[in-house]
Amino acid sequence: MDSSENNSDSEYSVENEDTESSSDEANSSDEDVPKLADDEYKGMPFEELLQLQKKLGSRVYNEAIFGKSAERKQSATVKPKPAKKPKQTSDNESDDDSGPEEVTSKRKVPALGMGKPAKNSSISQPRDPRFDPRQGYFSGRQFRNNFGFINDLRTKELNKLKNKLETATDPEDADKLKFLIQRTENQIREYAKQKTLDKDKLQQKQQVRLAVQEGKRPFYERKSTKQARALVEQYDKLKDTGSLAKHIDKRRKKISSKDRKKLDFST
Repeated sequence: MDSSENNSDSEYSVENEDTESSSDEANSSDEDVPKLADDEYKGMPFEELLQLQKKLGSRVYNEAIFGKSAERKQSATVKPKPAKKPKQTSDNESDDDSGPEEVTSKRKVPALGMGKPAKNSSISQPRDPRFDPRQGYFSGRQFRNNFGFINDLRTKELNKLKNKLETATDPEDADKLKFLIQRTENQIREYAKQKTLDKDKLQQKQQVRLAVQEGKRPFYERKSTKQARALVEQYDKLKDTGSLAKHIDKRRKKISSKDRKKLDFST
C-alpha cells in the first residue's frame, strides 16, 4: 500500500513539474521577443511606425508591439474553414443526357366515393332552361297547341283596349292604348300565321308518310317553290280583303327608303 501511494505521489509531482516547465518556457518565449514600451510607440509618428513595420516585417512588428499573446488569441478565434466534400455521383444517374425519367402510371385507384370532389359541388349552379339541353328542345307547334288559350286571352284584351280607347280623353293615354292595340293585333295575326304554317307542314308530312307506305318515292318541295306559292296565296288573300293597294303602297315606301339610305351612304 505504501509503495503504491509513493508511486502516485511521484507521478503527480512529475506531471506538475512538466506543466510548470511548459508554462515557464512559454513565458520565457514571450519574454524573448522584444516588446516596445507604450510611451515609445505612442509618441512615435505614424510614418516612422510604417517604416519600422517595413523593416521588421508585419509579424515581428506585431509581436514587438502587441506581444505573442494577442496573435495567439486571434489565431484561436479564427476557425479553419471545413474542406468542401467532392460531389458523389450516384449510380442511378447516367452519363448521357437522355431526357427526363419516365414516371410510372400504375397508381392505386381510390375507393368508391373517396375520389376528389368536384369543384363547388355543394353549391348549385344556376342554369337557364331555355339553353339547357337537359330541359329538351323548344317546339313552337307543341307550344301553340298546349298554350292556345293565350290567344283567346289576347282577343279579350283587345276588345277591352278598344273600349278604353273610345272613352279616353287624355291624348297620352290614347297614344298608349293605340300602341297596345296595334301590338296585340300583330300578335294575334302572327299566331294565326304560325298556325296555318303548322297545319301545312303537318299535311306535307302526312303525304310523305302515305307515299312511303304505298311504296312510292316521297316528294319534297323546294324552298323556292314554297316561297312562290306563299306569295301567290298572300296576293289572293289581300285581293279578296281589298287591302292590296294599301299593301303595295307600303311595300313601295319601304323599298324607296332603302334606296335612299344606300344613296346617303354612297355620298
